[in-house]
Amino acid sequence: MRVVDRYTAKAVVNTTLVTLALCTLMLLSVDLFSNLDSYITGEVAAAVIAHLTLLYTPQAVIFALAPSLLFSVAYHLSQLEANNEMICLYGCGLSYRRIIAPILIIGLLFSLVQFTVSEQLFIPAQLKRSSIEDGLFGLRSTYDSRNLTIGDPAGRYVVWARHYNDREALLSQVVFILLDEEGQLAARIDSDRARWEGERHHWVFEGVRIQRPDGEGRRVETTEEATFELDLFTLEPSYFKNISDDIKTMEIRQAIDYLAVIRRVDSDRWAPLATDFTKRLFDALNPLLLVIIAVTISYQYKKNILLFSIITAISIAVIYYVVQMLTLIMARQGVLEPVWAMVIPMIVLLLVAFAERTIIRGSA
Repeated sequence: MRVVDRYTAKAVVNTTLVTLALCTLMLLSVDLFSNLDSYITGEVAAAVIAHLTLLYTPQAVIFALAPSLLFSVAYHLSQLEANNEMICLYGCGLSYRRIIAPILIIGLLFSLVQFTVSEQLFIPAQLKRSSIEDGLFGLRSTYDSRNLTIGDPAGRYVVWARHYNDREALLSQVVFILLDEEGQLAARIDSDRARWEGERHHWVFEGVRIQRPDGEGRRVETTEEATFELDLFTLEPSYFKNISDDIKTMEIRQAIDYLAVIRRVDSDRWAPLATDFTKRLFDALNPLLLVIIAVTISYQYKKNILLFSIITAISIAVIYYVVQMLTLIMARQGVLEPVWAMVIPMIVLLLVAFAERTIIRGSA
């Protein structure tokens, strides 16, 4: 039994590594040639180009790992079937489940490897590469956002701003609704802008018009001031940023804490951010999922077993990614919970793979 396990593991891993190396080199070549015009125009030194290409390597490995594993498993199982080795294994008393057990373990191990590479290598390398490219080409990713509505987690106020300028930490055309302890309107503050004072850790309103209802709520007192400060308005600028990309590169614990706060202060922004973060975590399961596709489909074709097996596996993988794309869109719109956006495609994947196996075995 150990001999069979070692044989299976060695065959799958070796083929995966060779395929992974070839696919990674191909992706690096595509990246190099797609940016070649920018490199030449910017007169970028060869050493810097090599550095940028090297920083892309973790991302290329992540992109290539799951498809390489899919090809490797499909190739191994199709060869066992084509060479009648599967019959010999069945004759030795081994079930199909026992034969594919080490393959599933390999898929799980590669998923752990992908998660580690993504968190420890890919994200730092991506941030470093973006920083270098910003310096070379004068690019700058923007965190500006528009039409923001954020509520205080403690329920003391609600603030709306037409525009947030991240470079200057500035809110423009601000409407600040101050609430009392009973949740009733205490004051409305209209401001041309609000500027973040980092040293004092609060916002300073400029060009202010303050409206306060009297005790009976029948009259409104209006005052105007050049500047105005509220000690309770201490929400940091990071909660006004457009960080749809940052949530994918933020440290995991920090991202979880950020999402917990943003869910209370701005529920509209929580759904797309939580969806991107959930996808980031679940993407590490791609190697295992493609392995499940490869071991679930049927290899009982009469001719061209390898070709038809790979086509079938790729077709099911395409269905999985299309369904995932649809569920992610629904999750970003708040129709689905982010976790279900990733779980539903997995369920569809298993159903389609088992249906294909049943149909092929029934027609054989």
